[in-house]
Amino acid sequence: MLHIGIDEAGYGPLLGPLVIGLAAFRVQPSPVSPPESWGCDLRRRLKDIVVRATGSRRQRARALPVPVDDSKAVKQRYGLEGLARGVGLFASAMATPPPAHLEDLIVRYSDRGPDAYACAPWFRDLSGAELPHYPWTGPLEERFTARGVQALDLRVLPADAPELNASFDAVRNKAGVLGMLSATLLLSVLDRYPGEDALVLMDRQGARLDYGAYLARVFPFAIVSPTAAPAGESRYRVRLPDRLLHLRFVTRGDQVSLAIGWASMAAKLTRELFMQSLNAWFHERAPTVRPTAGYTTDGRRFLEDVESVLDGEAIDRGLLVRSR
Repeated sequence: MLHIGIDEAGYGPLLGPLVIGLAAFRVQPSPVSPPESWGCDLRRRLKDIVVRATGSRRQRARALPVPVDDSKAVKQRYGLEGLARGVGLFASAMATPPPAHLEDLIVRYSDRGPDAYACAPWFRDLSGAELPHYPWTGPLEERFTARGVQALDLRVLPADAPELNASFDAVRNKAGVLGMLSATLLLSVLDRYPGEDALVLMDRQGARLDYGAYLARVFPFAIVSPTAAPAGESRYRVRLPDRLLHLRFVTRGDQVSLAIGWASMAAKLTRELFMQSLNAWFHERAPTVRPTAGYTTDGRRFLEDVESVLDGEAIDRGLLVRSR
């Protein structure tokens, strides 16, 4: 069965992209649990390869285990290096080297190429946003396979300000845009692995619990059935002609699912590197301006500080600023 986790980074900020992340595994059946929970024990299966982001910062000096957890916790404790290590670990599990910079990451893990973001001058050269160096694990494909886990796919879908603004105008609902982008990424991965049943876990969107209408739009020719779920969670079965999907919308998903945590880290790393590229471009033109993470209050400060740059280069604010 496929086991897929989906999460986002950058839903709230004023500046920079919203990034959807997805981590996909193929897991061997567990003899003691039902199919719809296969893969939920990924953290136990991968014990001593991955750990929670609660250990000493001295963990950086060792190649293994690697902290894979809520991206905010990883970033706070281990910085950008911690996020890069998580993405590098997934690459190792697929017997590939870790990405070197943002352009490399986009080419390998996104359905869109770097040119998709070139309308904004600060995103025309993504190779300058380099990933930090860290102890590499080396290839780990065989160690994953020995535990009944195959790392299949790591995907990111960045949506920059122009795309988001156009989507906000069309959909008139910010959560609806997030759902649309998440569905786009999920469907693209399901298409790569046709005919396989899948367990899909996604973080809940705010207090929302009813996802029946959303799933009916995503899978218009499927039979969508809600199933029993614990408090704070929604579960559905989606029956398609060639496969059965188990969908779970969970609270604090990156705590519940290792796959969601991995998706969260990939999304967060991608957004951080995009912001690194944006800040570097403006720093070249206004060296005294402090960098920004793009969140509302500091984003407004940054816009005031770079107003002369935007005016001098006749840049449309819609390339930089989100409308919602």
